[in-house]
Amino acid sequence: MTNLLKALVPLWVFKKLAYGYSALRTLLDSPAAALAMLIGRGERLHRFRRLIHPFAYRLTESDRNVVMENIVRGECVGGTLPRLAKFIVDGGGYIGDSAVVFLSLYPEAICVCFEPSSNAELAERNLSPYGRRAVLKRAMLARKKMPFRMIEAGTGSKTVPSADGKGSVEVWTMDDALRVSPTGTIDILKLDVEGEEHDILRPPTPWLSSVRCLVIELHGAEAHRDIPGWLQSAGFSIVRHRSLLFCNRP
Repeated sequence: MTNLLKALVPLWVFKKLAYGYSALRTLLDSPAAALAMLIGRGERLHRFRRLIHPFAYRLTESDRNVVMENIVRGECVGGTLPRLAKFIVDGGGYIGDSAVVFLSLYPEAICVCFEPSSNAELAERNLSPYGRRAVLKRAMLARKKMPFRMIEAGTGSKTVPSADGKGSVEVWTMDDALRVSPTGTIDILKLDVEGEEHDILRPPTPWLSSVRCLVIELHGAEAHRDIPGWLQSAGFSIVRHRSLLFCNRP
């Protein structure tokens, strides 16, 4: 239905309709949140049906969008996922929106959430009610340890290699993430890392055999061109749900 609508109307019309639909879903989920998004300012704390605990967000365009997309509409869990999950890695956690959705869907899971930007402060507040099941790392995921610096830009905040060789961002590799898994595997790996996914997933990736499911947002022409083929060669089936790829082993 979505693809048909995209083909029938101009892109700007489709985006307006999609936003209107998200706003309506928000109104039905939490009228207080919908009203705050319409006329409010500052920061709000609201309960949403999908979550175990209340969620705090700022009344900025970036925060409103992730609340509507991930928490209200459930985009990050809208595709095929494992029936059970014990260990989840959220790469690019922003304000904790995807992590709290995963933790609410899988009440026995541990989620390690990586967010190197200043948004980690709000993510930490949102994750704290989940206790030991939620682990926030103010760090980035990368293919290898090297100096990076942070460029702040809302949901598009990203890290770039440091020209002077002095890094300001803590770096974890996928091998590092696997070492903290209580099972030695990652049941769900979510990557929304503003282009770093191409380098992380570029073969060879021996750690990938320990991952059951990936949820990925692709950034850039190289990622769209290469990553689906790399993952299919590694044994994953791929289904697109809105802006995300859901990749599962048979």
